[in-house]
Amino acid sequence: MNTTGSYRITRVYLGKPYLSFTYDELRNLAYIMDMIQNQITFYRTAMTDVMAYIDTAQTVLVLWSLPPPQTNLSIIINCLKKSSLY
Repeated sequence: MNTTGSYRITRVYLGKPYLSFTYDELRNLAYIMDMIQNQITFYRTAMTDVMAYIDTAQTVLVLWSLPPPQTNLSIIINCLKKSSLY
């Protein structure tokens, strides 16, 4: 990091390229850094809960089996039984 004197600008070098920040911008970034770190921590905690939920849901899907398919005739008979025409 390098300051440019009276212009109150800080340069952060990333190899040859650099980013320029004013002191006010750096102050604002330093202020919100704690909030950003807290949000990332909450996100990582939530992601472990989401992954556990997905693993549980996949296990339930594997254990659940589909009922045997009905033939067309049995579907028609069931519909007729439900209606008053049969």
